[in-house]
Amino acid sequence: MQLIARASTTVRNKNILLTTLCVAFAFWFAYDGYIGWPARNDELVRAMKRMIIDNRLDKVHEKTLDAWKGFNNSTAEEREAMYKIADAAHVEGWKTDLDLNMQRYITAGLAVVSVGAIGWFIRCQRRRVIADFNGLSPAPGVLIPWDKITKVDNTRWKKGFVEITYTDELGNEDTALLDDYIVERPPLIEILKELDARATKAEFLPKQEPAAG
Repeated sequence: MQLIARASTTVRNKNILLTTLCVAFAFWFAYDGYIGWPARNDELVRAMKRMIIDNRLDKVHEKTLDAWKGFNNSTAEEREAMYKIADAAHVEGWKTDLDLNMQRYITAGLAVVSVGAIGWFIRCQRRRVIADFNGLSPAPGVLIPWDKITKVDNTRWKKGFVEITYTDELGNEDTALLDDYIVERPPLIEILKELDARATKAEFLPKQEPAAG
């Protein structure tokens, strides 16, 4: 019979929330930096053209305003000249190259963080503890035969931890941590009962079965 304690829903939900926030903020900053703010600047240019028609802005700026081809199609010099006109017209909300570049740098950083968050989510979802006739597997690729387990430390079980000490294939001592925050608690308790029954050569600390508490 095989017992499996899969990745806990608590960790899954936390990682889903973290990943969602990273991706959402990345799209938010990307929209502002590449679409929203340039479009806002173009709207301000149209507003300044109307100000000239209403005689609220000096006509000396008319040629520059009429030559405007859109923020994303303009040169740095043209954008700087338009910023100065907006400042002279006391138009609020103009976004400079520095403003947009900051948004784009933040977008790039959040994209990297989002990829990392997705990778971490996948890694966490692969976490599991398996117990069967052959032994205990605390992680993918790791199988500890029951007779190789030398110590089971339950002293921190109230905090959800059980530390296993075992001898690996090379004869070296190693440890594995079973954590009811990382994997589901109910099946982990069943695995601990199986551990108590099958790890006959192990020293248990304390002596009572942790699952009973």
